[in-house]
Amino acid sequence: MNNIIVSPHHLSTDIASQIYSKGGNAVDAAIATNLIQGIVAPETCGIGGDLFALVWDPSKNEPDFLDASGYAGSFANPDDLQNMESIPLNHPLSVTVPGAVAGWIELSKKYGNLKVEEILDLGIDLCHEGFEINEELYNSLTIHKEELSGQASGYGFYRDNQPFEKGKVIRRPQLGKTLEQLKTNGLEYFYDSEIAKSISSSVNGILSLDDLRNYKAEWKKPLHTNIYGFDGWTSPPHTQGYLTLSTLKAIEMLDTENDDIHKIIETYRILAADRDNITYDYGKNIKDFKGVDIDYLQEKIKLFNPNHSEKFDFPKPHGGGTAYMNTIDKDGLGVSLIQSNFHGIGSRIGVGSFGFFLHNRGCGFNLDSKHPNYLTPGRKPLHTLSPTIWSKNGNLEFIAGTRGGRYQPQLLIQTILPYIRKSDSFEKIIKEPRWVIENFSSETISKLRFEKINNEDLEILLKKGHEVEVENKLNKAYGPISIIYKKDDGNFEGVCDVRVGTEKVFNSF
Repeated sequence: MNNIIVSPHHLSTDIASQIYSKGGNAVDAAIATNLIQGIVAPETCGIGGDLFALVWDPSKNEPDFLDASGYAGSFANPDDLQNMESIPLNHPLSVTVPGAVAGWIELSKKYGNLKVEEILDLGIDLCHEGFEINEELYNSLTIHKEELSGQASGYGFYRDNQPFEKGKVIRRPQLGKTLEQLKTNGLEYFYDSEIAKSISSSVNGILSLDDLRNYKAEWKKPLHTNIYGFDGWTSPPHTQGYLTLSTLKAIEMLDTENDDIHKIIETYRILAADRDNITYDYGKNIKDFKGVDIDYLQEKIKLFNPNHSEKFDFPKPHGGGTAYMNTIDKDGLGVSLIQSNFHGIGSRIGVGSFGFFLHNRGCGFNLDSKHPNYLTPGRKPLHTLSPTIWSKNGNLEFIAGTRGGRYQPQLLIQTILPYIRKSDSFEKIIKEPRWVIENFSSETISKLRFEKINNEDLEILLKKGHEVEVENKLNKAYGPISIIYKKDDGNFEGVCDVRVGTEKVFNSF
């Protein structure tokens, strides 16, 4: 068995790989990877955001699922947004309790080999020593410079209100000092300290000190179904993770033995049309969720028209600011971890001089008071994050995930289906062109965007009523997908996406 890390940034992979030589396991490595990713790529994730993780313990036959997402504050009042259809991206109400640090606490407590303080040292050193700014971070800082450059937490990113150029070394000393405080006082300090007070004041008290002090990440039962002989596991509602499993299962039920692209796309569209109605915080009533039940899927696939694309309401588009990473160690412990600020740098609301910004996952709430996902104190919003783990006969087979907001299940379906149905290699699959279903409503027929498409498939889709836009190039927004899979010899291999040049695999025996 071997130690592997796959992450969206080469520094996240390289620096976190030191954890294995220190005696750390896959969970320690995942925490370290997440820590570094949030430092070098705050346009994807950071300590101001949320986290979900699936952990495969080889002594069990199913993974554990950790929900480290936050709830709305005690003083969240949707009446403040009267006559608005959605929560503004930079409004204090867009901020729920940031759960990532609490996620590290639970992951380390249950599975870690190392003290978190040893892991934090890697991030502290990087904040003070600096790193080169890449294109994605530069672009994000440029887009949001009016909001970020004047804030104390924006220190280190700008000079004379302009972002440092690509390739320049930047430092994050404020965040480094915050991490030093967590090292000295423990991670719990994040939720009961001057940091917590600053978080609360940054959102005008909507998140109370008690909201922060009382917050805990929760271990829950993952969502599961068997598809083509593989057991698929993902995050349950309040996330859209079920769409990956439900679509793949419905395709199996439709007996799609060939690459009928119309059938695959329409199956997803049929199921995704229900997303906003059935994806919400069920609390203790999670058994009421039927999104992967056979009876539910049988009713849904009756809507499939093999001859023409139908009209369905579809979720409104949301941007993404997310990082997915996966790890495995020589003992077979595996982690599928996804962490997010949501819209790039999130709400763009900085936390005083502590060097980080808060996410805006609260934008996932609905402002219709009759909707089960209505913005309510103590409730968690709809999430797009969709990590997966796949097993067979009680043994880990592969770990897969991606960023991409509402696209996540679509991208995972295209990657996982050829593997579990036809045993295509992941190295081949990950280079194949991808498609995404764009936003549409009941007045609009299916609108698709393809990186590339062959003439035969294009003709089929146009004939059946789809609108198709072809980009004729690979698009980094359609990934990066990160995969760790088991080879025939029983060892595991990491695969990274060609769409994002910074992604990197660490593999060591």
